[in-house]
Amino acid sequence: MTIPLSRAPFDRPLILKDITEPDLEALLSRVGLFRGHAFVREDEDVLVHPVRVRGPKGEAVLGGGMAMRVIVHLDDGRRMPLADMTAGQRGHIEGTTCSANLSDALNTLGLHENEEIVYLRQLPPMDYTILVDRNVKQRIQEGMAAKIWGRIGDRHLQFVSAGKGQPFFVEKILGGSQSANALRKKGIVQGRTIALYAVAPAQIFNMAAHAPVVISTNDGLHLHLRKRQAEHMLVLLAKK
Repeated sequence: MTIPLSRAPFDRPLILKDITEPDLEALLSRVGLFRGHAFVREDEDVLVHPVRVRGPKGEAVLGGGMAMRVIVHLDDGRRMPLADMTAGQRGHIEGTTCSANLSDALNTLGLHENEEIVYLRQLPPMDYTILVDRNVKQRIQEGMAAKIWGRIGDRHLQFVSAGKGQPFFVEKILGGSQSANALRKKGIVQGRTIALYAVAPAQIFNMAAHAPVVISTNDGLHLHLRKRQAEHMLVLLAKK
């Protein structure tokens, strides 16, 4: 049974079955998306770029969704989400607006409540191609790569800091069950060894100004669609 893309679940393989608006079909064909193509609908967290910060134990990268939920008390007395800070601003982590999983992730990264944090910069959208089981390539966005914690030899680090081709042993997925489930579908789980194959700028085609529906294909195409456009794209849930 087909359903509109606007009602499709996140992080599930989808197949584009039909496009009910000719102008939209022509537009999608120009960016390389046709009937029969496979993709996933991304969680809205991908719309907020990852950020790089410095804490007492060094630099760390936080995915956009995580950065939106960390509240910082700035040195000038203002309070705001970490994602709203600007380069060079300093403050102290006051807490989070999410579950204990986020606090645990921050602790793993050496970012603790009441300790100073410095906002360094917002990161441009990048795609990471990962080798799973030595020869299976999987592509994820940088915010998800930042949630993979592990070690290379005796050195503990986020996967975003891994060098190309270095065996990276996954010890933990930072964040909640949704992130863990999305990575599990790509074979990236605790106890597995993966390796960085390549990093490249994300190919993003933005067709929506507000609250878009975001989809990603395995070959690195990201589309930001208006909800009305997504209602005209009928999809099937692909077999897991």
